[in-house]
Amino acid sequence: MTLQNEAEQLARAWIDGWNAGKPDDIPLAPDFTHSSPFGVVTGRETYLEWVKPLAAANVTSLEIVKVMGRDGDAVIWYKMTTSGRVLACCDWVQSAKGLILAVTSFYDATDLR
Repeated sequence: MTLQNEAEQLARAWIDGWNAGKPDDIPLAPDFTHSSPFGVVTGRETYLEWVKPLAAANVTSLEIVKVMGRDGDAVIWYKMTTSGRVLACCDWVQSAKGLILAVTSFYDATDLR
């Protein structure tokens, strides 16, 4: 597996895990960091405890539009459907050795809890 393919596959695994309702199965590093309009959360377990209720209350589905990656980095563009609207989202996924190290998410968080 090339670095480019691994980065792209992990970016897809990031979205696929949420769509499958199995965020605990997403290959996040123990010291995973997530940055979003809501702030920065560090640590795999801390992140999952924080985000699972938020996602359950707001996200209906995620649809991948495009993934591009190289050298352990990937950018994934997707549509997030909520109860009230469809948001265009983009995540920068940083990875190494089969694990997602960090995700930086870009989207309009207006009206999200």
